Amino acid sequence: MNTKITLSGFAGTGKSTVGKMIQEQLNFQFISVGNYTRDYARQEYGMDINEFQNKCKAEPGLDNEIDEKFKKECNSKNNLVIDYRLGFHFIGNAFHVLLKVSDENASKRIHLEDRSDETTSKKAIQLRNRTMRDRFRENYGVDFTNEDNYDLVINTDGLTPKEVMNSIIKQYQKQLIIKRIPSINFHLWEPCNMRCKFCFATFKDVKQTILPEGHLPEDEALEVVRKIAAAGFEKITFAGGEPLLCKWLPNLIKTAKQLGMTTMIVTNGSKLTDDFLKENKKYLDWIAVSIDSLEDENNIKIGRAITGKKPLSKAFYYELINKIHKYGYGLKINTVVNKVNYKDNLTAFIEYAKPKRWKVLQVLPIKGQNDSKIDDFKITDVEYTHFLNTHKDVETIVPESNDEIKGSYVMVDPAGRFFDNAQGTHNYSKPILEVGIQEALKTMNYDYGKFLNRGGIYNWNNVKSQDLKKEDLCYEK
Repeated sequence: MNTKITLSGFAGTGKSTVGKMIQEQLNFQFISVGNYTRDYARQEYGMDINEFQNKCKAEPGLDNEIDEKFKKECNSKNNLVIDYRLGFHFIGNAFHVLLKVSDENASKRIHLEDRSDETTSKKAIQLRNRTMRDRFRENYGVDFTNEDNYDLVINTDGLTPKEVMNSIIKQYQKQLIIKRIPSINFHLWEPCNMRCKFCFATFKDVKQTILPEGHLPEDEALEVVRKIAAAGFEKITFAGGEPLLCKWLPNLIKTAKQLGMTTMIVTNGSKLTDDFLKENKKYLDWIAVSIDSLEDENNIKIGRAITGKKPLSKAFYYELINKIHKYGYGLKINTVVNKVNYKDNLTAFIEYAKPKRWKVLQVLPIKGQNDSKIDDFKITDVEYTHFLNTHKDVETIVPESNDEIKGSYVMVDPAGRFFDNAQGTHNYSKPILEVGIQEALKTMNYDYGKFLNRGGIYNWNNVKSQDLKKEDLCYEK
């Protein structure tokens, strides 16, 4: 979690002024490498800042000495706002901001601040900035003016310090929330071999507009996974459509696991073979199976059936559970409660299956995904509560109402874009591979509080299957 904000930019961008305002607003400590350097130059060499910068250009060791002391202090503390041009390079666990300003406005600002040790002419400022940038390039091999190094870039011309502060805090807090949500769902595959009529992730809009095949090529999907891992997400769930229709799903799972993430798939179970279970045991941690009913008639009405016509039998589901436990996977079951199944009683099956989590979701209307058929499946809160009360003795039940679902999942669509459903429709970001994780996340509406309240944090690293006796895995057909 980011607990620091670094401010970079040329002289006159307002770093110190804005930094002190952020300090008051967030109750952070404000520290400035500029103040540190000024004091050092004056005390050690009797020089003003301009004279000292020229000396540093001739003696690079001075820069290194100051940076080593300053970055050590910054990295040893939390809740800081740091005025430091090289903060993006030296300070970890931070939200990095670049402030920009025209030379003319920089000259005016420095003059108004009455900095007696700084030359305020436009020409002098241009020379000072050029010297500074060149020195950092030579000493550290980095360009602090490169906008790609930052989480946020603001041109401060025409803005008040308060407006700059508010913009920084807003984006910082937004990213803070995103970074706190450690799990992500990658809906990598639009195609599905079932026809669930209430499905709130059909992605027909994606297929019809920008992705005719309904999925990315393998190499691009792998790169999305790498970027997700690099961004710090701890758990990734591969979903669809039906992800097991994807021939390169094993490569995605393996890559995610090798990059340190806990791995999960959400599947309808129809393609979950012994070969898949054997071959992916080393890299796949969890299997979530979508099971809405054990009654053939109900599943046909719902569309939870192959091509919407051929349901998986009750015996199939029991045997599927046996196989998942046999190979030692962490088991999760997802059930969408709707008008067709809300009177069902799955207690005996869930007690047999012994999932670590039984997620019970209220059927969710999403505009653009299930508009045409959802009215036949929507339920009232009273009907949803009826289902929950029927299963109140099931220890592993995790209820998720419509309100708890919306905005509480970090999700990526088949085109490699973040999306959210906070407003009852899919809001898509720009492609991750085009703009990067952080830029794509800025347009998302994810609610960390809802994520916590719905039980989004659990011990997902503890995936060892239950120690079940052989006789426990015997269902009489």
